[in-house]
Amino acid sequence: MPGSLSIFRPRLNQLPGLLLLCVMIVLPVAWMIGYALVYSLGGIGMLSRGWTTIHWRAILDSGELWKSLLYSAGLAAGISGFSTFAAWAFVLLAPESRHRPSVLGLICLPLATPAVVMAVMVYQILNPGGLVARVAFHASLIASPSEFPVMVSDVWAIGILLAGILSTLPLLTLFFLKTWTTARIDHYCRLAESLGATHLQARWKIAGPMLLARGRSLILLTFLWNLGSYEIPLLLGRQSPQMYSVLIQRRSGQYNLLQRPEAFALATVYLTVVSLGVGVLLLWRRRHE
Repeated sequence: MPGSLSIFRPRLNQLPGLLLLCVMIVLPVAWMIGYALVYSLGGIGMLSRGWTTIHWRAILDSGELWKSLLYSAGLAAGISGFSTFAAWAFVLLAPESRHRPSVLGLICLPLATPAVVMAVMVYQILNPGGLVARVAFHASLIASPSEFPVMVSDVWAIGILLAGILSTLPLLTLFFLKTWTTARIDHYCRLAESLGATHLQARWKIAGPMLLARGRSLILLTFLWNLGSYEIPLLLGRQSPQMYSVLIQRRSGQYNLLQRPEAFALATVYLTVVSLGVGVLLLWRRRHE
């Protein structure tokens, strides 16, 4: 009997943690999704006229929902993917930089810069008439600062990409540098070299996969962070297509209070997609680890 009870001890020990997880994360998220869904269906709200699906039909028929969601996901994937590759490559090439205070200071400086400040800085640097345009004008590369190519509020979202990378790259670089120390990757590289691997092979086949394996959760978080970014696309983005967060904000009654249920419908889709994505990733990680 005592032996059979010992089987359940690990699960009983995990019960307080699971309850805390439900209270702090699961219940608030479920409440937000439920509240947004009921509001979008007209169940609550000062201007509600009763239950209806008209607001859902409005966002689905307009086509803005999927266009904005795909646009936001593409930008978030581009920012996270480029930042991950750049940080990963930098750490593989120069892992000893983790011991240099000057390098760590340069990495931490962008991390202390708020997103809205980063967006304003990028705008002042890249807009026609900004810093780069004036340097190009004085270097006789262009006839007038106004002839400088449009890089903010542009079709390719160059300003959003640059500001997002400047905010994401330092975080991933600092994480990979710290992981190099805590995981003792130097030890594994030396062991691989002692078994006949070259210096490049040890970095590429041993250190690289270890960094990526330990950074999967942070890479996902940076993707979600950029997916829900608001200040940067608000200042540097176009009117169409819009980042999903900006679309929700502008439908939340900024110009017309009757559109507020549409904002809650958009928020419901966002919360559902993100929750399902995170859930699938956690299940995949649990099965493979």
